[in-house]
Amino acid sequence: MENASKALIIAGAILLAIAIIGIGMFVYQSVTGTIQDAANMSDQEVDAYNQEFLNYEGVVKGSAARALCDAVRNHNISNRQDASKQIAVVSGKATDPKSAPKDLDSTGTTSSEINTIKSSLLSGKTYAVTVGYDSTTGLITNVGIEIKE
Repeated sequence: MENASKALIIAGAILLAIAIIGIGMFVYQSVTGTIQDAANMSDQEVDAYNQEFLNYEGVVKGSAARALCDAVRNHNISNRQDASKQIAVVSGKATDPKSAPKDLDSTGTTSSEINTIKSSLLSGKTYAVTVGYDSTTGLITNVGIEIKE
């Protein structure tokens, strides 16, 4: 009788171990699938991602340019763990980051850098806003703001 109860305890432990391993594999596959889905965004998802910033593209008043800086700053804060989704604010024309000139007046992805650029924007002036895209993903990587004379 004593051997039978020990055998049942061992069998139960083995079944429990198999169940824990199975749950672990299920969670791992779910997380891996989610990460791969995020890396492979569809065209509609790219358009939805970019739309927030495309609303400001073109000639805008200073108050709209300042609002764009706030939108970029908030976006960067909420995506701080993913460097590929950080957007830079550029004083000048926005370009593909791989071909961007190194002598731009100022650029910024951090809150303080964006606030510095924002403070130079005057509400009464008119600005030309351009966007730069990553040539491989199609996501906006930088936003250019230059004064329109």
